[in-house]
Amino acid sequence: MALRFALDYPLMHWLLTDARRISDPKAFLAALAEQFLAHGIEVARLTTGVPILHPQVHSYSARWELGKGVSDRFFRLTAESVPVLENSPVKTVYSGGGSVRCDPTAPPREGEYGILADLRRDGMTDYVALSIPFSDGTSKLLTVATRRPGGFTDEEMELLEVMTPGVAVNLEVQALRLTARTLLDTYIGRQAGARVLEGAIKRGMGETIRAVIWLCDLRGFTSLSERLPRDALIELLNAYFGRMCAALDAGGGEVLKFVGDALLGIFPILDEDPAPVCARALAAADNAREAIAAYNAERAGTGEPRIEHGIALHIGDVMYGNIGGESRLDFTVIGPAVNLAARIEGLCRDLGRPVLLSDDFAAASGLPADSLGTFELKGLTGSRQIYAPPAEIGAAAARQS
Repeated sequence: MALRFALDYPLMHWLLTDARRISDPKAFLAALAEQFLAHGIEVARLTTGVPILHPQVHSYSARWELGKGVSDRFFRLTAESVPVLENSPVKTVYSGGGSVRCDPTAPPREGEYGILADLRRDGMTDYVALSIPFSDGTSKLLTVATRRPGGFTDEEMELLEVMTPGVAVNLEVQALRLTARTLLDTYIGRQAGARVLEGAIKRGMGETIRAVIWLCDLRGFTSLSERLPRDALIELLNAYFGRMCAALDAGGGEVLKFVGDALLGIFPILDEDPAPVCARALAAADNAREAIAAYNAERAGTGEPRIEHGIALHIGDVMYGNIGGESRLDFTVIGPAVNLAARIEGLCRDLGRPVLLSDDFAAASGLPADSLGTFELKGLTGSRQIYAPPAEIGAAAARQS
């Protein structure tokens, strides 16, 4: 009882006070490990597991190891990962089977949890997967392992069970914040999502920034939508957008929105020389073009229609913030520079070029570009010089970025 009095109150008090101010899951886990060690509980390994709402990710997990610190990962359900999950305490806890305790010092036996081999290799003597109750009736996970001979004491096991509601309070808040962040990242973009989460949610709230504007469009979409079955059309759109988004993301760009078969993205220029940002944007466009070309080669073998597209790159000032109605907002960019990029992209089909550049972009990038002439752009006053990157420019841009 003396150990319980010495440990339960301080640890539970910490979980319900100071710990709640730690919003980062990795920082929380590191602090929890410090609390255990400070109270004489010789933990060597802690992990948390929290399913999250995400289109590709099943759950988030953080792991603390004595002498190594904290790492984390997003767990994706794949053909390889499903058997591992099935033969794991995680499955037992998530499915409502309660907490699980394993003895890694026992001889291996057929059908045992797969993690026991890793625990034996790491010298663990006791392992507990605690069922952490959330307010929605589901169970999440905290695992605790030690290398102490004899494992955890009865009093320590009692403490681990008693403290689970305090852990649940913290993990649930972290899970909600993590889910909100992943949903915002998924639906409005990584940088825009961070701004919204930080409180930039009022209509008209925004700022003027300089950015490279990326606008791409799928050619012949109306015809494709009439010819292709629904599932085939969705597969084509996902393949097209997936390759465009991957190229943008790899180049440091931000996908802002999809409008039908078009995509709007930006490469913000924040107190830096615009030339490297332009180079990254142009390299990303070249990577997207190559990815679509490779995909078209695959489709040719099955007789499927080609994906034709156009990409316009322009540089200019845009208003970056909230636009919309009182109850429905869009965090995006607007301004004459966006309109100009859209008009330039519309020339891709007429000029037979997959990538077109504005005169401002060509000048700011400092890269060689082929002038295609001067053009009147619909709805805009005056004419603009339009450029296209030579075939070798993609590689040059990649080197500069």
